[in-house]
Amino acid sequence: MAEEDGLDIGAEEGKSGGKKKLIIIILLVLVLVGGGAAAYFLFFSGSSDGSGDSAESAEAALANEPSTYLALDPAFTVDFMVDGKQRYVQLNMSVKSKKIEQINAVTLHMPLIRNSLVLLFSSQSFVDLQTADGKEALKKVSLDAINGILEQETGQGGIDAVLFTNFVMQ
Repeated sequence: MAEEDGLDIGAEEGKSGGKKKLIIIILLVLVLVGGGAAAYFLFFSGSSDGSGDSAESAEAALANEPSTYLALDPAFTVDFMVDGKQRYVQLNMSVKSKKIEQINAVTLHMPLIRNSLVLLFSSQSFVDLQTADGKEALKKVSLDAINGILEQETGQGGIDAVLFTNFVMQ
């Protein structure tokens, strides 16, 4: 019986030693996983100390934002005198921006923007507008005009593109 008691005691000590090893292994795995996660967040999530990384991450976040479009309705109609004949240009445009605040600013300042665009369109050459280069140049100066008004009124531009959704010359 003494031997049986000795064997039982040794067997129990072996089992408790196995449990201790298992607990130590589990703790080591948890520490390694936690350390790996901490290293990942440290190296890949960027710092929040206000350095250039935050500006780059803000631009990257903005690049991932969907664009918002606003149609400038009603259509613009401009008349021209070409070789003694009355000519017309009718165009529908939309503006595109990733900043919804700037789309709201365009809506707010729509009368000023439309006035500026009508004056801009009527100062163009009918012959130049018949070419693809003339239309692209008109898009560029329209974008500059809209962003100029927004910078004057809100302190920042923010319109990414001007899109002609309909362009009719007669």
